[in-house]
Amino acid sequence: MNKFPLIILILLTACSTNVPVTAKFPQVPPSLMEPSEGLVPLDPNKRELTDLFDNVAENYGRYHILEEKYSAWQFWYEQQKKIFEGIQK
Repeated sequence: MNKFPLIILILLTACSTNVPVTAKFPQVPPSLMEPSEGLVPLDPNKRELTDLFDNVAENYGRYHILEEKYSAWQFWYEQQKKIFEGIQK
């Protein structure tokens, strides 16, 4: 029973720190930092309507890939910002 106050004292002092703890904002995932592929311009030598449709279809697909990547970036950033601000308060 005499050791009980000593154990409590050790437990309470072991949890304290004199070093200030600073939270850092999380790093961006590398997949979101890769440069995006640009849209493909139409070759001026191709004058067929099918070439135009092929170009439009390819650029449409690339646009949707970029849109998903951008949306993922926004979602990740907002979630990390909420977590970071929640820790700071």
